[in-house]
Amino acid sequence: MLSEIKNYKSIAAEKKAQQWSKIPKSWRIPAERFRETNNVMDIPLTCGILNEIESKITSDHDATGLLKKLRAGVWSVEEVTVAFCKRTAIAHQLTNCLTEIFFDEAIERAKKLDSEYCDSTAKEKILPPLFGLPISLKDSFQVQGYDTSTGLGCYVNEPAKDNSALAAMLIDLGAVLYCKTNLPQSIMTGDSHNNIFGRTLNPRNKLLTAGGSTGGEGTLLALRGSILGVGTDIGGSIRVPAVCNGIYGFRPSVGMLPHGGVRDLTPPGTDGVRSTVGPMATSIRDCELFLKSVLEADTWRYDSAVISVPWAGLKLSQKLRVGVALDDGVYTPSPPVRRGLKLAVDLLRGSDDIEIIPITLPDVKLHYQSLIGFLTISGSDHYLEQFARTAEPVIPSLKASGLLSAPGTTLQGFFDLNVRRAEAGKQYLELFRDHDLDAILMSPAPHTAVPLDTWASVTYTSLWNYLDYPAVVIPVDEVRDVDLVDDLSNVSFGADDERLYGSYTGPEQYKGAPICVQVVGYRHKDEALLKAAGVLDSIINGNYIQQ
Repeated sequence: MLSEIKNYKSIAAEKKAQQWSKIPKSWRIPAERFRETNNVMDIPLTCGILNEIESKITSDHDATGLLKKLRAGVWSVEEVTVAFCKRTAIAHQLTNCLTEIFFDEAIERAKKLDSEYCDSTAKEKILPPLFGLPISLKDSFQVQGYDTSTGLGCYVNEPAKDNSALAAMLIDLGAVLYCKTNLPQSIMTGDSHNNIFGRTLNPRNKLLTAGGSTGGEGTLLALRGSILGVGTDIGGSIRVPAVCNGIYGFRPSVGMLPHGGVRDLTPPGTDGVRSTVGPMATSIRDCELFLKSVLEADTWRYDSAVISVPWAGLKLSQKLRVGVALDDGVYTPSPPVRRGLKLAVDLLRGSDDIEIIPITLPDVKLHYQSLIGFLTISGSDHYLEQFARTAEPVIPSLKASGLLSAPGTTLQGFFDLNVRRAEAGKQYLELFRDHDLDAILMSPAPHTAVPLDTWASVTYTSLWNYLDYPAVVIPVDEVRDVDLVDDLSNVSFGADDERLYGSYTGPEQYKGAPICVQVVGYRHKDEALLKAAGVLDSIINGNYIQQ
């Protein structure tokens, strides 16, 4: 009966109070002072919470570099963990990026790692691969003793009895888990907003979305409360927040990394397009570090559904052939996005180690429609039933997406979707094979971060979920004064395209928003993709040494 339902508002109030109690008083900032500050990127270093060493620990290194410092004993695991917990607390107060907070447990684990491996009696012990590295997780990963609510009231106060497969593996690899991060109601929109934890804000511009569905991770990494986090991606959920926050985000092939114990809100058994686990980071080499560490650790022991692809230690010894798609045939890139891709391509053309091949992506609109068919195969009842348990309204971005109005399909319709995807797989195999491509370079979206609740389409990212191709986002620039609005005559693909293209109003509203590119590889060639992407990133971002 409705009278017996605990309303989401009281659940949210209790959960937010619990969060606040987990932040030590000495780590709290006068958040109201910064409420009207649109860009809060500098505040972690200027608010007075971090000391000089903590600022250095959290600011000066990517995960690969920090691991070297930890292994060399420059800082203890406890020092590093406390530094990141403090910076994460600041980031959360500025942007509302967290769900579950377990700083105290993380610091205790750090002390144990120091004691086990760094005491004089433990000098002969071999350090685990991710020794002492703080890693943040999207809320949908089970962590023993903590909720996996995914921002839904009906799952609050149901602490996980076990760790998810990846959380268990990361602990075994020596990592320190210390928080989980925010995501949208349904885990299916471009705005990380739900009725329990509220909305995560973009630290560069609070008027623009932080992205979704792994937007809490994106924001936390942008503010360097984390330098290596883990998300999931079913249509762009790692890559969209990477675009919005100017970080690196890698969507691996399905099954490459352990996924067991992740709460997906798609109806159980509807495996047409599956979610995949992947890293979000501040460097491309950290994406490779993460993949290498996991693949070398017997993934099959943690997850029965994983594909046990070994790490091969590939070396690139030939010229890379990179196919460049200027658009996806559905939406025309906005002026800053077009400029960012051209900037990247021009830099790559200047290298003797890269060959650029212009390509056209076939039938993306048709494939996108099929992807939506897979994601809405049983209609909306599954989602609405979960919302109704605590009388939750539908958030604006989910309502605008149209996912809840999809009618679902029949069993024959499901068969037809599978047939169409098999044909698409052959089509894109031919594209890779006929052009002898090592990778595809394109934009990850037709626009940068957009105003709240207006991220309307994921054609640029979800094509690769539909085909199950690995893809990684690389930041290349940001919106500048030169990115002026241009004429709608540049629009190529009809009324919907014209409407989206016209939403770019010029650099005043979007100035400083990150511009990124996306590099795509062939299915299950994830290691080869990251090797190639590392070369492209080093050329684009200026640290390449020509062989």
